[in-house]
Amino acid sequence: MSHRTLPSLVGLLVAVFVGGGLYWFAENVGLALATGVTWGGGVAIMLYTARRFPSLYTRDTGDNTRWLVLGTGLLTVPATVGIDSSLPLPFELRLGLQFLVIGTGVVGIAVATVAELERNTA
Repeated sequence: MSHRTLPSLVGLLVAVFVGGGLYWFAENVGLALATGVTWGGGVAIMLYTARRFPSLYTRDTGDNTRWLVLGTGLLTVPATVGIDSSLPLPFELRLGLQFLVIGTGVVGIAVATVAELERNTA
């Protein structure tokens, strides 16, 4: 398979799995579709990056640890504290929104990583 086919296929499977699972759980088509596309796209981009730039995942410099911790915190806090039980929403909808917020952050990080890597290799 080419370096674009496998990530796309896995991303599609993740999108169907996440979207289908969330629709089954929360019964909200729009939320399930948006979350499935977000997670599928994020996984596809990360797999593409791993295949296209393998050194990104094999070097162990430790220089970016603070940015990883900051990014993880800035993704987790809004999803867990911002969308908590004090909102007048059903549990299923809150959980779906949490998945959507975290997935959007993952996509943002993945796209920024690919953009920077391709800019530096061009």
